[in-house]
Amino acid sequence: MNQSADPYFALIAPACVMLFGLTLAGCWWVQRRQPGARFLLWLAAGYVIPAVALAAQSLMSNAELASAALFTGCLYLAGCWAQAQGMALRLGARGVSMAAGLLVAAVTLGALYYYSRVQEDLWVRVQCLTVGTALQQLLVLGTMLKAQPAHDWLERWVRWTYGVNVGYALLRPFAVWLLPVQGVQELTRSGYWLLTLAVALLIGMWFALGLLACSVRDVLASLREERNRDPLTRLLNRRAFLESSAALLADQRLAPWMLVAMDIDHFKQINDRWGHRVGDHVLQELALLLPRQVRDRDLVARYGGEEFVLLLSRVQLPEAKSVVERIRESMHDHDFPLLPAGVKVTASFGIAPLAAATQLDAALELADALLYAAKRDGRDCVRTPERLEEPRNAPALNGI
Repeated sequence: MNQSADPYFALIAPACVMLFGLTLAGCWWVQRRQPGARFLLWLAAGYVIPAVALAAQSLMSNAELASAALFTGCLYLAGCWAQAQGMALRLGARGVSMAAGLLVAAVTLGALYYYSRVQEDLWVRVQCLTVGTALQQLLVLGTMLKAQPAHDWLERWVRWTYGVNVGYALLRPFAVWLLPVQGVQELTRSGYWLLTLAVALLIGMWFALGLLACSVRDVLASLREERNRDPLTRLLNRRAFLESSAALLADQRLAPWMLVAMDIDHFKQINDRWGHRVGDHVLQELALLLPRQVRDRDLVARYGGEEFVLLLSRVQLPEAKSVVERIRESMHDHDFPLLPAGVKVTASFGIAPLAAATQLDAALELADALLYAAKRDGRDCVRTPERLEEPRNAPALNGI
């Protein structure tokens, strides 16, 4: 009962590191259905695995450190490789090289074996392990250099903190020679060890906080995306279209605008004849086709059922009509794999101009009225406020 509390106090750092890792694992659990969330598991492992080694070493004497050198070395090296793997996955790469990681681990563990079993030298082991773990973390360097620039301050925070962690690991061997630490009797009772724990905890905390902030941001973005997207087509839904239109129409640099209402011809008969699975397939195919025919700043939404709405920016009526005609013709040429050969999907269109957000409701009503005028005129055609065109005689769905 008279044993010093110092070694147990030193367990605070590994316990905090372990907590960071478990928190990241919890973030992965929340986002596990999201593509790309797997990087959180690797980063969580990059915290939890070294924390086990750190906790074990904090309770060991120098002699015990030597006997456990290979075991704790494996944990540190595996944890640092997991961190590099997680960062690579976060940056969109497939991961870091396992072969390179195994090579670094083999050389480092060989040095640890020699300086713990053949020629015992604690401080050389410290340096070898420090360099080895830094090299494991550096495996992601190429991916970081090739990655797209960080798109916000949170992403920059994560990248810079990771770089600081690697830089700190590379500088630690020099600290062994510069600081008067070689003469200490017990490594885990030394000021060097406590300083190492403090710095590791500080850097780990900043890195984890950045990752947690990014995870929260990603969860909120995912929820917002689910709220704004039609679940079948992944286009904007009606609510998101109205919200996005208000923001777009507030920027007069994008004026004038044209609103396009589009409705698939005879869509009910597609469902009745071939089933709702084929009807859903047609909607999904059009959701892929429509955005390819407009610019990135234009809006495309599924407004309800088989009706779509487009908001075109910086475009006059003749140009908008050309865009819509291109869409109409691309539907003629498009192959819908689940429909029988020779069956064509067509649509009717109405185009209404608008010059301000206050005109959006009126433009929606006008575009809808023009769309139904196109339906009355034979379908598979475009109607504008300027003039009515002659109805087209192209059969829709082989006359269905």
